[in-house]
Amino acid sequence: MPAKNKIAFELLAPYNEKVSLMGSWNNWKRAPMKKSDEGIWRTNIALEDGDYEYKFEVISKSYFAAGQTMAVADPMSMEYTLDSHENSILRIRDGKRSKTTYQWLHDEKPLPPNAELIIYEMHVGDFRGGQGDTHDKPGTFATLIEKLDYLADLGINAIELMPINEFPGNHSWGYAQRSIYAVENSYGTPDELCQLVDECHARGIRVIHDAVYNHMETEAPLTKIDYSYWFYEQNMDEASLHFGPKFNYEHFDENMQRWPARDHVMNAMKMWISTFHMDGIRFDCTRAIRYYELLRWFSDEAHKTEGFKPFYTIAEHIPQDGTIAAVDGPVDAAWHDNFYRQLNATLLGTRYEGRDPFLTDEVLRVMDVRQDGFGGPLNTIHYLTNHDQERTMYLLGTAGGVFDDAAFRRAKLGATLLMTAPGIPMIWMGEELGQPTDKSIDPRPLQWDLLKNERNQDLFNHYKKLTHLRKSNPALYSDSFEPVLNLPGREILGYKRWTNDGNVVVTVANLTHYYAGPFEIQNAGLEDGTWHEMIFGYDVQVTGGVLSDTLGESEAKVYVRNR
Repeated sequence: MPAKNKIAFELLAPYNEKVSLMGSWNNWKRAPMKKSDEGIWRTNIALEDGDYEYKFEVISKSYFAAGQTMAVADPMSMEYTLDSHENSILRIRDGKRSKTTYQWLHDEKPLPPNAELIIYEMHVGDFRGGQGDTHDKPGTFATLIEKLDYLADLGINAIELMPINEFPGNHSWGYAQRSIYAVENSYGTPDELCQLVDECHARGIRVIHDAVYNHMETEAPLTKIDYSYWFYEQNMDEASLHFGPKFNYEHFDENMQRWPARDHVMNAMKMWISTFHMDGIRFDCTRAIRYYELLRWFSDEAHKTEGFKPFYTIAEHIPQDGTIAAVDGPVDAAWHDNFYRQLNATLLGTRYEGRDPFLTDEVLRVMDVRQDGFGGPLNTIHYLTNHDQERTMYLLGTAGGVFDDAAFRRAKLGATLLMTAPGIPMIWMGEELGQPTDKSIDPRPLQWDLLKNERNQDLFNHYKKLTHLRKSNPALYSDSFEPVLNLPGREILGYKRWTNDGNVVVTVANLTHYYAGPFEIQNAGLEDGTWHEMIFGYDVQVTGGVLSDTLGESEAKVYVRNR
């Protein structure tokens, strides 16, 4: 007969009157639990190796269900069942609880430092399997692995996964979470997530965890146990920041000498970094978290947990406030909203959301991130769009009235500016394909068949060329930036990036739909000799410090000094 070992079960519920354990091992019969002086309910159950399901039964202390008996999943379980019961899953291996059994293969693989990142934001469910996929099944960790070579070929070296914590149902953006510990069961198991991260690392691709630490979903287990212990009963934030039960980071339990919400979140964050070997965290909606000192604690502890490997903490702080990623800011970087909004209007070629499309002064200003309140380029994440915004190709048609070849020229213009401007570039999945679908919380799978079209394949190749350009020229991930051309009347601009050892890159762009013709850059400290234009692939001669060339419709060119 297989050996049984005592397995410990715990639930923090210091002010609840009664807690019982129920599980599949004995047909869900209740086993009473005993509360310790620290407010933790405990019991031990003798179990042999295997997989089990369990829940806790509590008498609720929550204001909306006080005194009612409720069955809740374990708030700190790593797995829930993929059914309406949402039971916690327990895996016993070698007589102990097993978080994962995955054997890591690529932990020693060198990974790119923060300054060299090219991030690809993605939704696992919509990043479907192979080319020609029928789109009838949501993506999973396993199907994402099938497409990692596509991302490596594109030149991506970091992926930012939209939330992959447990959410209700089988399709969601993931921002309404039942648990900040559990892995979303429709995407796969914790072992399968480990394999995904390991396969990314094998290809030199880092993985960034999109973490929601400002709120949870209304049916989350913590809301039913003792709502006011972890959440504000009244959310005092402005209505636009009301997403669900808001963590009360101000609540300190004097009796137990504990910060309930802070401890719960911190332990979850450390678990995700250590168990799944994450390489960064993107903190969702930090305006709703609000406290810079708390964010600094989160960020500092995340770096300590990761240890010697490169790690990156990113804030989504919208509307923008650069102080969150300034020299003494609490996180490493933040989404650069002003960059997005200006470049969005510029690409549309029409006034949009209060922004003038062709203000060269403003485009150059938002590129110089220190003029926009940030500490430097490493402190900003730049993008042309993201999951919260409409796609570039969709907006070009609906808001800009731009279609066909002209639309693809605008998309390529945007990609060139994104990849050569100071800051860390982030691509929203499908932008490299020219995907034209609208923004929706409903499924919007990637349309791989677009690559059969010449213009879409050309756009993909343009992105690929730019990622190679960026990674092979340290000037493009340095902190240098200098405008070298500003012609407001012609809507032409140019800027220089460089390193101290002589790598110099110059980008020139015609922001309009019209043929711009000849231009000259002078008095910019350009070295005489042969420079190579990287987009179209030809040489130009700089004589007397003057670079001369021409620009076509919506055209950007990039020059690198040959040595």
